Formats: sequence, structure tokens, C-alpha cells
Amino acid sequence: MPTSKEVVFLCGVLRGEGRLRQCRVKATKHSTYVDESSEPASVAYSSLSIEDADDYPDGNYELEFNDHKAVLSKINGFYLTT
Repeated sequence: MPTSKEVVFLCGVLRGEGRLRQCRVKATKHSTYVDESSEPASVAYSSLSIEDADDYPDGNYELEFNDHKAVLSKINGFYLTT
């Protein structure tokens, strides 16, 4: 099955520690295609990063984007996937 990989920028929602905000997400999108189909059979994301700064405290957060969810921890001001 052919696959493709590309860096994309997406709109997301970050929530946790009693807070909620819109954010811009940078991610690597992995698409898998069946035969010669122009539509991917599956899509996955990796290497997530939140591109805009905030003053949120360190803690646990959930990031939602493109019908996907990821659990993040903010440690020393940086968001890390867990």
C-alpha cells in the first residue's frame, strides 16, 4: 500500500486545567492509500506541536484536531505528547 507523509498546519482545541482555547497545531500527516485510490484508506498524525504561545500552567491537557485527540502534558512551558 502506498503511503505519503507531509507536514500540515491545523486548527485545534486545547483543554485542561480548567481552561479551553483554540490553537494552531503543526503535525506530520501519514496517509495510506489502497491501490490507485485518490482518497486515503487511513490517516494518522505524529510529531504534534502547538505553534502559538500561551500562559497556561504546567499540567495535563487534551488536544483535539481533525476528529483526532491527543493527550499532552505541559512541562516547564513546553507541550509534550504522553
